Amino acid sequence: MWKYIILLTLFYGGLFSITGEEILRKVDGNLNFKTAVMTMRMEIYLPNQPVRLKRLKSWTEGSKNAYVEFLNKEDKHTRYLKIGKQMWVYDAEENNTFLISGHLLKQGMMGSDISYEDALESDEVYEKYNIELEGEEKISDRECYVVVLSAKVKEVSYYKRKMWVDKQYFVPLREERYAISGKLLKVFESSEIKFYNNRAYATRSVVSDKLKTDTKTVVIIEEASFDVEIPKSYFTRRYLER
Repeated sequence: MWKYIILLTLFYGGLFSITGEEILRKVDGNLNFKTAVMTMRMEIYLPNQPVRLKRLKSWTEGSKNAYVEFLNKEDKHTRYLKIGKQMWVYDAEENNTFLISGHLLKQGMMGSDISYEDALESDEVYEKYNIELEGEEKISDRECYVVVLSAKVKEVSYYKRKMWVDKQYFVPLREERYAISGKLLKVFESSEIKFYNNRAYATRSVVSDKLKTDTKTVVIIEEASFDVEIPKSYFTRRYLER
């Protein structure tokens, strides 16, 4: 009898030899970088409208600072600056800068399904969420850990988050974000993993706002350079408004 109990303990203990927090730490270790410069294409799909195509270039320092310029002709006058938990947008045509705050944070960037809240998300997940490993599932024939995050503070945009993390590369392949009512708010899906100096990175992401009908935003990384030197001046209001 005791031998049977010990075997069960070893078996079930082996199933959870890694915790949900350890999985997310590995995700951070793989995806985090000192700096990154990326050129991206954004495809915005809306009901009964032609696809809106946008190209942009971003300069990023960790998870705190980012500067973004749009490259397509229609939006070339628009620039964004993120410093910590604040984001400014500058319109060169109007020579106007304003801080995005309050209800504007829930609006989609450039009409996309990616809100300013999503873009401002920081690395405080460990302080704000309880993290549990729920099990394992397959996503697109890839073995994944299923990690569930439940809010332990009120100051969060999403009460619950469910992530499917690739077991081999520790790249999130799917994430569902929920309201406190249990209503599904957004789905993030990632694919087309590429390697940059042994760093696994999903280069295609699809974001769907489930409060809207028949919309999605596709973001494709065309070029990426990591841990490159970026002048500190890029992350200033002066450079934004130059």
